[in-house]
Amino acid sequence: MKTILVAAELKRKHPGAEGESSLEELWRLAETAGLEPVEKISVRLQAWNPATFIGSGKVEELKARIEETGAGAVIFDEELSPAQQRNLTNALGVTVADRARLIIEIFALRARTREGKLQARLARFNYSLSRLAGKGGSMDQQRGMIGGRGSGEKKIEYDKRELRVKITDLEKEIDSIKRERGTQRGKRDSIPMPQVSIVGYTNAGKSTLLNFLTGNRHGIYADDKLFATLDPSTKRVRLPAGGWALFTDTVGFIQKLPHALIAAFRATLEEIRYSDLILHVHDLSSPEARQQHEAVKATLDELGAHGIPVINVFNKADAVKDPAVSAWAPDRLRPLMVSALTGHGVPALLKACEKALAQRWGDYELTVPVGAKGLVKEIYASSLVKDAAYGQEGVTLTFKATPENYARLSKRAAAAKEEKS
Repeated sequence: MKTILVAAELKRKHPGAEGESSLEELWRLAETAGLEPVEKISVRLQAWNPATFIGSGKVEELKARIEETGAGAVIFDEELSPAQQRNLTNALGVTVADRARLIIEIFALRARTREGKLQARLARFNYSLSRLAGKGGSMDQQRGMIGGRGSGEKKIEYDKRELRVKITDLEKEIDSIKRERGTQRGKRDSIPMPQVSIVGYTNAGKSTLLNFLTGNRHGIYADDKLFATLDPSTKRVRLPAGGWALFTDTVGFIQKLPHALIAAFRATLEEIRYSDLILHVHDLSSPEARQQHEAVKATLDELGAHGIPVINVFNKADAVKDPAVSAWAPDRLRPLMVSALTGHGVPALLKACEKALAQRWGDYELTVPVGAKGLVKEIYASSLVKDAAYGQEGVTLTFKATPENYARLSKRAAAAKEEKS
């Protein structure tokens, strides 16, 4: 469907590149949703119009452009109120949506796992519930007696009730999955490995990076599209000193991410809070890298991911000839330049991960009695072993581990020693 894209800003604000970049991004989002954007329009206003957002004069101009281009839809970069969306639809005679609706539709199209599909449906229903507000008058086809309620009012209340029931059912299903994930997390903590979350703006190269880190063994889907992957993937990655860590590729963030989506995907995104380390992947080749950085940081703050160490990874270094001139990567972020496509800088990234993770992992020493070879192997697999000294009592291992891991391993060592005696 041919689609016109509209962005609006107030005249008292200085026109800048941010509005244009947001409109360019909206163009890519429309293409991702399978639409055919034919024109993008920037509108500057004295004030927001409560009825049509852009005012009657701009509406007439937009209507003329629709007739000339044959467009069947108009998408606004800003969030429209239910009344504004309804009034614009009536005035323009075509489908009218906003950025939030477009992103929600893309999530619904791209979700693959059961949880992802449930979360996308939940976001859709929450959005639809907000759109029903204020529709009573327009849906009221026949008025009753004075003081009575019209049929439209009854209809909208029925629709709201139906949506709320569906929302409650979806929330229960998602809570059930969240409890399952909590159980899985408990199992991971019982044989823990460092937890690393890969976050970043959509299309920054997170999935490509995880593919390279795992030697492309798992074939994680990656594509040059916005929201190419929505469902998180957790894979085991070997660290330079021989230990292992679990790296999780999370859903990509974006400017003006709808609150309905943040709420729906909160159960998944909150997994980031249990990380030992966050890799914030940036697109070094993007002229909007600074805005994208701020958008991701704002979402992380909203999720409560405070106090977790962050490594700022600037990907696609191979696409930038002179990073100092053509890209944004301030020294205060201590940027690590990599190319997930070629592997450039990835060894240095893994060393940095290992160093950061070691700050949480304490130094411990444990003597494993003779004959408990399985326990020695397990310590090597789940910890960072620094030294091994063999003696008559067994092998004394010096290693780095989390307190939870050490407690489990020492308990097993004590049991093995008791069994031998």
